[in-house]
Amino acid sequence: MNKKTLIQIFLTTILIIASFLIFNFFYVSKEDNQNLETKKNTDINDKLKNTDKNIIKDVEYSLNNDKGDIYKVIADFGEVKIDNPDLMFLTNVTATVIFSDKMNIILTSDFANFNSKTFETTFLNNVQVKKNNEKITGDELYLVLENDDKEILDKPNIEENLIRISYNVIYKKPGYSLKADILELDLITKNIKIYMLNEKQKILAKSIID
Repeated sequence: MNKKTLIQIFLTTILIIASFLIFNFFYVSKEDNQNLETKKNTDINDKLKNTDKNIIKDVEYSLNNDKGDIYKVIADFGEVKIDNPDLMFLTNVTATVIFSDKMNIILTSDFANFNSKTFETTFLNNVQVKKNNEKITGDELYLVLENDDKEILDKPNIEENLIRISYNVIYKKPGYSLKADILELDLITKNIKIYMLNEKQKILAKSIID
């Protein structure tokens, strides 16, 4: 075999090896990356699907008591607790208490912890209450309705039929406004109680001129 033929064989071999390496580098690696990206996207979509299973859009619950009062809660979204399906975290919340005498109380907040079984609700962030010509704002609002007989027997001091607004409470009524730590509204008597957590501090009152 002459020298020229050996050189041709050598160059051909080098060309075949180079072509094989280029193919593996550019095509196989690209395919592997595409497969990896597809798997990654699939995993993300699966996670989103699993998350969406706990999210309810356009939440609405209502409850009527024996006195003819109605409590209604609506929210843009509700996230159900996995460990307790009765508990939900609500977003953009509006609740209405409609009494049998047709007086309404409207409550709004950014968020709320809501029990769909007992309707016990804690409103959070930008809390606002409207009642007739009165307006109340605060950082947190706790609402509990009438409890059943068993709960009352088990816990004689359990609270019921109550709205309690806490932290940075401002109560406005035509002619004046009050600033305090706590405001409580009895849903049966409609009486309001306003007080400070520290008895040495006083409620701030301010007159409002229309």
